[in-house]
Formats: sequence, C-alpha cells, structure tokens
Amino acid sequence: MKTNSQGESRLTYIDATIPSYLVSRPSRSPETAERQKITREFWQDTRFEFILSDYVIDEISIGNRDQATNRLRAVEGLSILIVQNADRVLAQRLVDQGALPQIAFTDAVHIAVAARRAIPYLVTWNFAHLANPHTRPKIEQVCSDAGYSPPRIDTPEAILEEI
Repeated sequence: MKTNSQGESRLTYIDATIPSYLVSRPSRSPETAERQKITREFWQDTRFEFILSDYVIDEISIGNRDQATNRLRAVEGLSILIVQNADRVLAQRLVDQGALPQIAFTDAVHIAVAARRAIPYLVTWNFAHLANPHTRPKIEQVCSDAGYSPPRIDTPEAILEEI
C-alpha cells in the first residue's frame, strides 16, 4: 500500500469516469482534453493506490466494445471490491435521506463502498452527484449518522492540487 510522508494511506476509490477519461479518444473540446490530460497525470502518480468495485467494472464494460475493452485493460491488476448488501443499504439511505436522487443509486453505492471501508478518497469527474459542493454536506451527514467517515469526493485535479 502506498503512503504519504506521514505514513497515511493514499488508497483511492475510482469511479467509472476515471478509466473513461483515461482511455477515451483525444477530445477537441479544450475542457475535456484538459480533464483527459489531468486524468493521465493522476493515473501515473505513484502516491495513490487505486481501487474500484464490481459496480465500476460493470459500468466500464458498457458501450463501444473497443472502448470498453480499453477501459477494462486500464484497470487490470487493481483491487476490486465486491459490493455487499450493507453497501447497498447505506447507498439506499443516502438516497432516502436526499443526499442523492434515486437515479444516482450507483453513485450512492460508490460512496457507500468507500465510506464503509474507510477509503479516504473517492475520485471522479461526475459533477452532477459526486464532486458537487451542493450534495457534499448531505453525503457527509448521512455517512456520519450511519457511523462512517465519508470519503473526500473530488476530481483528480483537486486532489493533485492538494498534495
């Protein structure tokens, strides 16, 4: 496990947006191209130990077959956590208490997996439900009320700027 200078873990849960940006074709959009560049830099940063769940595997397996194959190859060798019923229960609690909408249940599962396993970071480019300053306080409250320390949910860019 990788550690920082204080010996703390840099265990980092990634959602499907990370391998998607990592292997997608170069974008003509300056904003997307910049996110792709940052994602590649983040992916190569040895201070992090990336981990994902079987839900992420399912998500990155969908779509264009060649791109799905590239996404799956990118995450080969990473630890994969199997989503448990207790993760789904916490995810439903996040939805029921208004932290995320029902349509974002899979995003709630990502949060639950990271929170229940005390993974300090959940890294994403999903601004709608995850890296969203409006949802963050509700997410943190629900996780705390359930007895879990919520992960820091942020973009690769924000995490890299902090370190």
